[in-house]
Amino acid sequence: MDSLELLSPYLFRYKGRNFVVQKGLKPKDLDAFLHVDVRPTDVYLITYPKSGTVWMQQILAEIMDAAHPDQVEDCSNRVRVPFLEDRCLDKVLGERPDPRVYCTHLPTNMLPHGVKTKRIKVVYVMRNPKDVLVSLYHFAHSWVLLETPKSFEDFFQDFLDGNAFMGSWFDHVREYYNEKDQMDILFVRYEDMLKDLRGEVVKLCAFLGKDLTDEAIDHVVEMSIFKNMKTIPNANYLELLEKQFYQRDTMRKGVAGDWKNHFTVAQNEYFDRVFAERMSDLPLSFTWELKQ
Repeated sequence: MDSLELLSPYLFRYKGRNFVVQKGLKPKDLDAFLHVDVRPTDVYLITYPKSGTVWMQQILAEIMDAAHPDQVEDCSNRVRVPFLEDRCLDKVLGERPDPRVYCTHLPTNMLPHGVKTKRIKVVYVMRNPKDVLVSLYHFAHSWVLLETPKSFEDFFQDFLDGNAFMGSWFDHVREYYNEKDQMDILFVRYEDMLKDLRGEVVKLCAFLGKDLTDEAIDHVVEMSIFKNMKTIPNANYLELLEKQFYQRDTMRKGVAGDWKNHFTVAQNEYFDRVFAERMSDLPLSFTWELKQ
């Protein structure tokens, strides 16, 4: 039987993943995720933290608005595309009209059973792990429920050791790729959205079965450009900053390659060795930087 391991006053480990102590989640709550009601029309957005979650929440919300104009809501994307970890026991979620869109960082072994058995649509967003590390490092300075890292060097090692929020990036990506045949899953790369957002929106619409006009797709793209999202209250999590859940804006740069501003040469070489050891047997490719 899996047991809870307290890693620090801020994080505990359960079933190989690290959760925030102050969110109040307990093992029984995490086990309850397995039994969350799933409908055939549900859509799940799944990511490892800081891999483009907020960005894809906005894209999916805009696609659903265009495809279902009678259900358009003027509310935060946190309500429209809610996190299971935050709201799974809130009965309001079950009352949302179909198609419902949920978001989660949960690993495959904690997902509701129905995600696989009912073959619901899953959008999995991946980002190159060097930028994930840097973004999560800055996020740990912002989110009041996470411990502020003592140094980048310490956080760098914690990330590689699987001791950061939600545990190992390597395990998260590997597990979802290995179970791709048990799910109806679309893998989306963060860097591909940076290179060709419209092309990725078109792929998403095809995967989700949403037949949008060219004009509607153009609107989704315009509303989902990073610089525009920073000005949209429903998309930018500004209310959490105002409520002091965050100490600074969490939408930083939206680029690929920021890790080069943080990694030393030695850290980069070490990271490359670990990456090769952990991921070289998977046919996945990552874009490490894009020219601005």
